[in-house]
Amino acid sequence: MRDFEPAKMKRVPFTGIRRVLEKANKLEAEGRKIVHFEVGQPDFDTPANIKEAAKKALDQGVTAYSSNYGDIRLRRAIAEKLERMNHLNVDPTKEIMVTCGGEEAVAAALFALLEKGDEVLIADPSYIPYSSLTKIAEAEPVYVPLDEKNGYCFDLEKLEAAITNKTKLLILCTPGNPTGTMMDEESLRRLAEICCRHDILVLADEAYEQVLYDGNKHISIASLPGMWERTITVQSFSKTYSMCGWRIGYLVAPAELMRIVVRAHQTVAMNACSFGQLGALEALTGPQDSLYAMLAEFDRRRLLLYNGLKELGIPCSRPQAAFYLFPDIGEFGMDSFTFAEFLLDKYGVATVPGVEFGKNGENHLRISYATSFEDCQMGLHRIAQCVSDLRKG
Repeated sequence: MRDFEPAKMKRVPFTGIRRVLEKANKLEAEGRKIVHFEVGQPDFDTPANIKEAAKKALDQGVTAYSSNYGDIRLRRAIAEKLERMNHLNVDPTKEIMVTCGGEEAVAAALFALLEKGDEVLIADPSYIPYSSLTKIAEAEPVYVPLDEKNGYCFDLEKLEAAITNKTKLLILCTPGNPTGTMMDEESLRRLAEICCRHDILVLADEAYEQVLYDGNKHISIASLPGMWERTITVQSFSKTYSMCGWRIGYLVAPAELMRIVVRAHQTVAMNACSFGQLGALEALTGPQDSLYAMLAEFDRRRLLLYNGLKELGIPCSRPQAAFYLFPDIGEFGMDSFTFAEFLLDKYGVATVPGVEFGKNGENHLRISYATSFEDCQMGLHRIAQCVSDLRKG
């Protein structure tokens, strides 16, 4: 039988996060207690009022297809949220599209807008699917290295130097995964000027826009001068309302771009879950107490782990957002895969090797504190033991 795997798919690896999770689950099945720092999803249940709204919709027979753009009630609520929180004045009838999670929104945008020969600027390190989806779209990822000294944000001179006449799009993830850092307003304004000067599109993944600490404020790049007409903004309910499995997100873009992207979405997904969309409507319009409680608990875990790593002498930037730390484990003389396997096998702590997020993530681990405070304490204790043992030689 001939090889049916196309060349573009041979360039797309299986995600290492799932490999870590599978191994951790196997060790747990053997009776070991594993601390799960590898999975990037909130460990909280979806708030009860959101679940009740979806149940009510299901009981009322909201099971038919919705518009490709999504339920208009949800789109109107999203438009109100965008105006209030993101300073974007959006037409809900043709500039918002509800999707099957934020990742489907990213995929629809890239599949619709890219073609063979296009180049896409992607941060290194960054969220794994950006590179894979670009390759499936038969475009070329161009990696722009991020430096801890620069707060894991774009060095704008390096970024501009990477732009060629083939550059069509920049993927911007702020707040960032895996680093938990974010770009400040001055840097975003300079980045916007670069994008306008070179006439390139921006895909802004803002999944963590509300998971913020230390008084930080998120700014949507689409709200800056000259950027609305060239920006595709992706937001999600997954991280903010602990709705990862619901697969509800949305894409915001000017009508001229939306008419292109919606055709990819309607072909692949048709519409997001109809009754799930009414749960999302309740998330936006109902009480926000559960969100505030979740953020307070994330902050407690963040400070525990950040301060703990600092006391151990492990270099690590203080997270400004999301629920990740990205410590530097270079002193131990192992690559990130070897160190992550060692930490899991011997000490029962599951993390993600930094190199999974790009070559520039080597010598780092991603630690997700989307697990209980007690497990964070246990994981920190085990990491301390690991560090002590390694330093003793």
